[in-house]
Amino acid sequence: MLLGRFTQHGEQQPEVRLGVLIDEAHLLDVTSVVDEFACTADVMTALITAGEPALESVRTKVRRPAANDVHCLEQLRLLAPLRPSRMRNFSVYNGHIRNAFQAAVEMRAGRLAGRIFAATNLIPPRRWYRSPSYYKGNHLSVIGPHDDIVAPSYTQQLDYELELAVVIGKSGSDVAPIDVDDYVFGYTMLNDVSARDMMARELISGMGPAKSKDFDTGNVLGPWIATTDEIDNPRALRGCVNGERQSQCTTLDMYHGIDSILGEASRAETLYPGELIGTGCCTSGSGIERKTFLRVGDVVEMTLGPLGTQRNRIVG
Repeated sequence: MLLGRFTQHGEQQPEVRLGVLIDEAHLLDVTSVVDEFACTADVMTALITAGEPALESVRTKVRRPAANDVHCLEQLRLLAPLRPSRMRNFSVYNGHIRNAFQAAVEMRAGRLAGRIFAATNLIPPRRWYRSPSYYKGNHLSVIGPHDDIVAPSYTQQLDYELELAVVIGKSGSDVAPIDVDDYVFGYTMLNDVSARDMMARELISGMGPAKSKDFDTGNVLGPWIATTDEIDNPRALRGCVNGERQSQCTTLDMYHGIDSILGEASRAETLYPGELIGTGCCTSGSGIERKTFLRVGDVVEMTLGPLGTQRNRIVG
């Protein structure tokens, strides 16, 4: 199933509701399922926490949809499908890291210097290959798939990052690779918006990333969370930015798999339902790899497999 959160246009005090995409143009309202399980959390987190019985109730409604619960997408405002209780962003694509560092050197010192730098084979460092690493994301700066991205005043190099993100479905720590599937509720798309010039300063200092990632509207989610039965192989998704004209990428070239990512995230620390774990920008899924950046007035549109389309305008 493809699950999302929405409000209806025209409501003075819009209520956040839970929906299932039933075809390209229609959404089925299944908010009543959450009410059945007497959950008081945000509707998506409530569904995740309620587990398989709640999902089966949703499937029943999808099999026999009530006509008054079916809505045209055009009449709805799609929100971020989840209000994450916590966010972590991994970086598991060595192709993206190499491309980004080479482009950064070329922009500063010229193309030849960038090629020489890349040929030294020092990026990523050896420790990167030993285990996946992450930084803590800002779960309070999440916006929806069609909301405006407000460019921070301190950057001249605003960038997008196309990522696959994992939604945690149940609590647990020290998750073994063989058990990882039990902890995944589903997958969604993340645009991890980045201020590249600020990031360069923070990486040199040995701290961060901080303000290069940490600003309002810095994390675009959705539109959908795909339950695991919708995704045969999360490492076989294809994505594009602004149509295939600008960027094409795939999750195929993850160096560390989702089993390693969740194993590291849960090492001596409990995962909780509703957490979001980004897998990192896929190779060719960012502007810096093309040495291009976003400006006020631009629109960034990205897709990833069956996870839908984000379309966000950059505003000042």
